Amino acid sequence: MEARGPMRTPWASMTLVVFLLATGWASAWENQYRYPIKVRVSGANPSDARVENTAAESGKWAGDWEVAAGQARREILCPKRGYAFALGMRPFFGTLTGFTKAINRGGEGTYLNLAGHLRIPTEATLWEFYSHLKVWDKITLRLDYAPWTWGGPGHVSADGNFAGLLLKKDDAIQSELNITSFIIGADYDVSFGRDIVFGPNADLHIMKWTQRVSKDGAAAADFSQTMLEPAIGAHIRYEPTNTGYFSWFKPYLEGRFSWMSFAGLGLSTWDVGAGVAPPISRNVDAGIKAGYKQWRLDGNRNRLYVDVDVEGMYLDFSLQF
Repeated sequence: MEARGPMRTPWASMTLVVFLLATGWASAWENQYRYPIKVRVSGANPSDARVENTAAESGKWAGDWEVAAGQARREILCPKRGYAFALGMRPFFGTLTGFTKAINRGGEGTYLNLAGHLRIPTEATLWEFYSHLKVWDKITLRLDYAPWTWGGPGHVSADGNFAGLLLKKDDAIQSELNITSFIIGADYDVSFGRDIVFGPNADLHIMKWTQRVSKDGAAAADFSQTMLEPAIGAHIRYEPTNTGYFSWFKPYLEGRFSWMSFAGLGLSTWDVGAGVAPPISRNVDAGIKAGYKQWRLDGNRNRLYVDVDVEGMYLDFSLQF
């Protein structure tokens, strides 16, 4: 057999093949994760290719929290039914304005300005706490607790009468006002396309109004009243489906209002805000929202006459499961 020379390995050809394979795999990974599409697992069709791809990749990439760059998280309570749960708190930088008249059982009392007569500081940081439970991907049950407190010393600017306590101009007083509210509410969501959800909401406010005014010399008057106030309204939420890399943060805009005049007392509330909910683990998101809200109580109930407004900026911090 005649020798034809040494055999040579086609390194250039092999390098080109490996490069093409690597380029194709990188392109496929980029399409999967660079601009993912949000899919709610609870509302998705199991036959949808995007859901199948997500499920397949979640097994392959065990360390990506299954929420990489905005992929739908699996609700921890029930992924098929769309159950979800949230716990949160809100520091509310509210400003208090208005008048009140608290009368004793003998009918003694006059209208007093909270800031001008009773010298209550108008600005305070108020704290609110809440828990929300979403079921069947449409109904949200809410429980809110808001223990608002104001107080401070001052001198009365004019004569007045608080629940039978006579106040003379320039009297040194100490005023305290506590409005503690438990709010039991429910929302019903109606989807409008993939990005917008809106619907009605209803609330029952259980309010405990406690007010105290004391003078030098131990003279004081305490007034307390519990009120039940229903309210109805509407809410809307906009959550963009795909915003590129920013979709990892799950941005959204939302607003709500409620109003009701019941048994001579009217209550109205509204708030608007914008927030994000980035994932911190496989089944938990950290919600952060900033907004502006107003709470207004106007009218009379039993021995309390009010025209009070609390409004200002707030922050909202939550854990969403």
